[in-house]
Amino acid sequence: MEYKITISLISLNQRGDIERLLPTLMSAAEKIGAEVLLVDNCSTDSTRDFVTANYPGVKVVDNPNVAGYGENHNINLKRASGSYFVIMNSDMMVSPDTFVALKDYMDSHPDVGAVCPKILNPDGSIQGLNKLNPTVWDLFLRRFMPKVFIKYFKRRMDAHEMRDRDPNSTYDVPSMSGCFMFCRTDLLKKLGGFDEGYFLYFEDFDLSRRIQRTHRTVYYPGAEVTHFWARSAHLKFRYMLYFFRSAFRYFNKWGYKLF
Repeated sequence: MEYKITISLISLNQRGDIERLLPTLMSAAEKIGAEVLLVDNCSTDSTRDFVTANYPGVKVVDNPNVAGYGENHNINLKRASGSYFVIMNSDMMVSPDTFVALKDYMDSHPDVGAVCPKILNPDGSIQGLNKLNPTVWDLFLRRFMPKVFIKYFKRRMDAHEMRDRDPNSTYDVPSMSGCFMFCRTDLLKKLGGFDEGYFLYFEDFDLSRRIQRTHRTVYYPGAEVTHFWARSAHLKFRYMLYFFRSAFRYFNKWGYKLF
């Protein structure tokens, strides 16, 4: 069967997120005729068993080697049959209207290579995941600045997260968040998908810039998703190493800009 939309998910011990997501996602997929692909990356929480037993429409494949975010989505990209490829975190909630609105927007804007919706916290507030291209200073403020000092740099941080833009208007985004990207499949395949040299972090910024060589990357508030985002992981030493390695790769590739 040829699909218009392919939805790509990955899971590494995220059964709780998958259980919350799939009821609404599969309902949406059936209504719009989308395929749902899942890479189970070495989960030990019976994610695969749960999905195959309860959602046979999800096409599950195992990746026996622990891999990065981009590499796992690339596995799904290679087997995608939809004209559009949705890169999506498992800790989300969506509705059929989300996919329909984004598809309609892309259909009418052939110059756009990827579009992201309005991404909300569970309380309805905006997460602020649209960003300008990062500088070393911006990353330091976001990642390492003690909370007691953040108020002195709020204007700079808000500008980096494009919070000075009207959240109800459509605009181009230099650095999109990989938690939800609605992309043209043929374009992503031409680009080779994510750069797998990034294990975690910056792979979405890098992909945004490569898309922008030929197409626009756009924020479209006519569609919304809810993101159950937890930032506790960024405090762990292992994730700090991932962050630094990816930051060095990104700046070595795209050039260092301090401020």
